[in-house]
Amino acid sequence: MSAEKTTGAPTGKTTEADIQAQIDQLRGDIAELTKLIGSLGNQKASEARAKAEQFKDEAIRTGQDAYDRARDEALSFEEDVEDHIRNRPLQSIMMAAGFGFLMALLTRR
Repeated sequence: MSAEKTTGAPTGKTTEADIQAQIDQLRGDIAELTKLIGSLGNQKASEARAKAEQFKDEAIRTGQDAYDRARDEALSFEEDVEDHIRNRPLQSIMMAAGFGFLMALLTRR
């Protein structure tokens, strides 16, 4: 068996036309492969964009939830402080004065 491949030449020898036909076939195959690779790349890029969009949306939701919880905690703390001041005004004034005195001592040095 011969290693040479013929494309129908009657003498069994590869001709210049046979080689040109094979080159043209390779060019066509390479062009088709390039299209397939481009299509696959576009598909993967679309999938990556969709995943990035999902991640962004989830991050926004998580951040908004954390902000809402922090705001609710701050409001709750504010209400607790107001209730404490209303229920024990003298004690609250003394605590504020003590805190102010302590801050004055710390910042004096």
